[in-house]
Parts: sequence; structure tokens; C-alpha cells
Amino acid sequence: MALRFLALSLAVAIVGSCARPPSPAELADLRAQVKQAVERKPPEFAAKDGERGRQAWRDLRHFYETTDYHLAWSDGFHPRGSVDELARALSAADANGLDRADYGAPPAFDGTRAIDFDVRCTYVYLRYAMDLAGGTIDPEAVSPQWHSARPAVHPDHALLTAINGTGIEASLARLEPHSPQYQGLKHQLAAARGARDDGRVQRIVMNMERWRWLPDDLGSRYILVNIPAFRLDVVENGRSVLGMRVVTGKKNNPTPVLADTIEEIVFSPYWNIPKDIVEKEILPHVADDPTYLDRHNMEVDGDHYRQRPGRGNSLGQVKFVFPNHFNVYLHGTPSQSLFARVERDFSHGCVRVEHPLELARYVLRDQAEWTEARIVAAMNRGVEQAVRLKHPLPIYLVYFTAWEESGQLRTVADVYGHDRRHSAAESS
Repeated sequence: MALRFLALSLAVAIVGSCARPPSPAELADLRAQVKQAVERKPPEFAAKDGERGRQAWRDLRHFYETTDYHLAWSDGFHPRGSVDELARALSAADANGLDRADYGAPPAFDGTRAIDFDVRCTYVYLRYAMDLAGGTIDPEAVSPQWHSARPAVHPDHALLTAINGTGIEASLARLEPHSPQYQGLKHQLAAARGARDDGRVQRIVMNMERWRWLPDDLGSRYILVNIPAFRLDVVENGRSVLGMRVVTGKKNNPTPVLADTIEEIVFSPYWNIPKDIVEKEILPHVADDPTYLDRHNMEVDGDHYRQRPGRGNSLGQVKFVFPNHFNVYLHGTPSQSLFARVERDFSHGCVRVEHPLELARYVLRDQAEWTEARIVAAMNRGVEQAVRLKHPLPIYLVYFTAWEESGQLRTVADVYGHDRRHSAAESS
């Protein structure tokens, strides 16, 4: 209903803006020409953009169908002011780490080619809006264990709203990420360009792209684990209120990049040992030492191996569960010495946290019955106990090798080689 109303408003605006309103016959002819133009196969300028061009062309068709094939950027005789707005908006592409040349520019208006002019302007808007809001590449091109958490973007809806009054520049500005972290990188990008530091520019642009793969609103409170920084932060209203070091996956067992929600916490957990770990690590030890399972507090139930709760359990005294098909979670660890190392990629993919008690206390803070004393008792009881969270907590496992901190650019090593693959994906 809202889109139909906007489409009707657009039709009224178009007819009402003409110096000489077109006759019904002229208007019907213009709309027929627009319909014919957009129903053909994608033109060369869209085809050269590959799948992104095809998606933009599908959005373009939907836009004109919604507006009943009215012209959007001219009255058939003169261009509208929205064309200048589009040109100004495109001039901000570089500041957002995007290449303005990828989108072209609004063509010069030619009254004899008003249909082509309109279609091309619409395509330029949609292509830029698509990249600005959702990124230029699929994160799975960087790693099959990297999934975009960005909600679906509908640039055709944004254009319809823009032309009906909110303005082209304002609509595109709303599509870029507004998180403080993205805006900080945007500030650092300008500084790096001013210093002519191409390497730094490339790294910042890459990390700005990764913010486009996340929701613009991460929530009023959430947990953020930055994998290459080996860091966990609990964030409230954009500010870290609890931070700690973490251990993440080895290079051959990387921690996946994902967004999820912590739904429960498990005290004194069993460690249900994954089959690949059983085959590669447990069974060879058992073959050499028949007492290995007993000495490590492990048991076998059919084909399943698990480690009982208690001292020495690989998950420590608590785990924080968020459903995902990678079967990863946050947990404690008996190996506290690893937190003293600079690079901490030692796990099988799960994230080991430095201060599990503090994190458990925070996660359960709105469940008054879970006092610190009760939490400590449950962690040390040696009997597994799962507790559902009253208010599930969003969690983001992310991979940022550059960010702004206290006005300065911070960088860390690319532990998994994602930066290298990201750069290759952008070049292909």
C-alpha cells in the first residue's frame, strides 16, 4: 500500500511539473516507451557489471513497474533537479571507500533520448545504492566461513521514496553505515589519502566494506569478538563496558565470521568432542595409551566421545551458546597461560574467553536469582546445568584488521589471510 501511494504521488509530481503538461496521448506514448525500454534484456552498461548489473536491472524493472512506467528524472522536455543531486551524491563515493568510476555519471540530457536518459540515471542510482548499503563483493568470496549479516537492501524502494520528497542525496546518505566504527574509518581514510599512504588506504577501504556486511543497528547492547585482534567487548550504547582477551581458531580451524544471538549459558559443561578431533587427536592417543580416556576424564557413549565436567575440562567451567551450523560457542578454558601470548589462534574454532565469570555475571545480570555466589557454585559443581537467558544477547564474530581508536588508526596482523583474499576478490 505504501509503495502504491508513493507511485501515485510520483505520477502526480511528474505531470504537474511539466511546463506544458503532456497530453494523455503523449503521456501514454512516453510510458509505453519506458515499458519497452526496461523489458528488454540488460543493455551493455548493465551487462558489463555481471551479476551485480543483472540485480540492478531487476531492481530497475521493479521500480518502473511500481511507478507505472513514468519518467523519473525529467518531464520529457527538461531534466529535474534530482539529476544534479545524483551527481553530487556520487562525488561522495570516494569518501565511502568506493570508486566513483564504477558507477559512471548521469548522462547529459537530450530531449530526443529522454527514455534512455531516465533509464541510465535510475541504473546509476541503483548500482551506487546497492554497493553503499550492502558492499561491493560477497563475503563468501573471501571465505566460505564468512556470512553477511546485512539485512536485505531494496535500493528501488529508496529511490521511490527519494523522488517523492526525501531527496536523492539524503536517501543515499541514509544507506551508508552509521556505526561510530564505520564513521571512524571514514575519518581515517581521509587522513590516509591526505598522507598519500596507498597501503593504509587499501586496508581502511577493505575494513569499511566489512562494516557494510553487518546490520547498521547492532543493538543497544551486544558482544563483539574481533577475531584477528583476539579481543571481546561487551558494548552498550556504542561504548565497551567489559573487555577481555580471547583465544580464537587456528589457521586450519578458523573461527567463522557470523552474527547470532546468545540464548543460553551452560555451567559445568560436558565437552562433546567433534568427530574430526576424535579421529585426528583422541584415537591416536588411545592407541598408544589405553588409560588416556580415564586420565583425561573422557567417556564413550556409542560412537560419541565426551569429556565430563570438572577440573581440566577443555571448555572450562562455563560455555555461552548461540545456535549456528559451525557448532562454535564461547567458553572458558583451563589453559590460562595462552592469554599472555600476542597471537592467540590456538583453538579448534570456538572462542575461549579470559574472564568467564565476569562474562557470565554480565549475561545473567537481569536475572536477579543468579547472584555471583550462585554462578560460582554452578561453575564449580561439576554437574552440567543449562540456563536460558531472559533476554537473548546479540553476538558478532567479526574480522577487522583496522579501526579507529582514540582518534588513531589501529591495525593488527591478518592472521587468517582474509585481507589477501579480500583484495584478490575485489580485483577479479
